Parts: sequence; C-alpha cells; structure tokens
Amino acid sequence: MLSEIFYRVCLGCSLPTEDGSPICSDCLESQETYPYACESCGYPSSVSAKVCGKCTSKKHRDKIFIAYKYRGAIKSLIRDLKFNFRITGHNAVNKIISTEMIGQYDLITDVPSHFTRRFRRFSHPATVIAKYIAINTKSEYKKVLKRSKRTEYQFKLRKSQRISNVFGAFSLCADVRGLKILLVDDIITTGSTIEECSRVLKKSGASKVDVFAMTGGRS
Repeated sequence: MLSEIFYRVCLGCSLPTEDGSPICSDCLESQETYPYACESCGYPSSVSAKVCGKCTSKKHRDKIFIAYKYRGAIKSLIRDLKFNFRITGHNAVNKIISTEMIGQYDLITDVPSHFTRRFRRFSHPATVIAKYIAINTKSEYKKVLKRSKRTEYQFKLRKSQRISNVFGAFSLCADVRGLKILLVDDIITTGSTIEECSRVLKKSGASKVDVFAMTGGRS
C-alpha cells in the first residue's frame, strides 16, 4: 500500500528523488511554461499581445494566470493526485508554484469538488494550491462555493458539452459582495468550469474575479 501512496522516483525521469518529492529539480526546471501572456486578460500565448482572442470570450472572470503547460511530469502529478490516491505530491506545492506574479486579494478560494468525489481522494488539489497561495500572499483562504450537483468529468466531454455540464452546478455559501477574489483550480482546459464559478461570484456581488491554475490544457 505504501508504495502506491508515496513517491520513490521522479514522475518525469523515473530516477530516485532525494526527498521523496514527485518531481526532481531538473525535471521541474525543464517543465514547459508559456512564454507570454495576454496583457489584457492574462491568457497564455506563444507571442506577445496586448489583446487576444480569449479577451472577447471571457464574460465573468477578469484575469487568468496559468503556471505550466499540461505536459510531462506536471501532467502525471495532477493525474496521480486526482485519481491514484497519492498524498506526498501535495507537500511539493511550495516547490512547484511561484506566487511572485500574484497580487493581493481580499479572498483566495478554490473550485470545489462534489462530496462524492472527495471520498476517493486524500485531499482536493485545488484546495491545497489555494491554501498555499493564501499563506504566501498573506491573504485569507475561505470556501465560498459549493458544487451542488455531481457533474461528469470535463475531460470526458466534447467542448460543446462542457458549458452545459457545469451550468448551475455551483452555488454560493458565503458573502462575497465587494470582494476581490482569486479563484484557484489545478487544471484548466476549455475554461467552462472557472467561467461558471466566476459567473456565480460576480452575480453575487464580487467586484473582481481573477483565476489561477497550476496547469493549462488544450483550449
């Protein structure tokens, strides 16, 4: 059982790691990131741009930050944390995520998972990341959203199905009126989930909703 829970080798190169971390320093350094970000909405880009195609598609979120591409060792780590009962990966967040790009917010929160999915995980990756960011930016972490219905996994659906899959899936469980909020998730693909969460927050009075994701997949 312990060999299934704890890491013994790096997810990137399969070599033993000195401290049991899921990703060695060499593989983390070589992990692909996005070279640019849109100056207007923050969406990752391969070229420098003041505005981009994603600027017009966002309706409720303000800016978005994505740390890594959903490839290599980071991709393996996210899959392990979500589906393979790994626990030591959560302790490596401080080595993987830099908070230098993140400003000050009234509140840091995360995209919630349905309670039925929490039964099969030791913890929720988005929560771990959000709490880490809150500590390192000296901001408050608080659960303000709850997933009120169990949805299908987004990666199993076509892009056209993802918006309807999450519509109405989230509700508010705290007062957010007038607050500047950073909404955190572990991975973004089409952005349907974070857009729906942002819609609920803005509709409930949040003055600003920025988004942070550790990884970004296909758009």
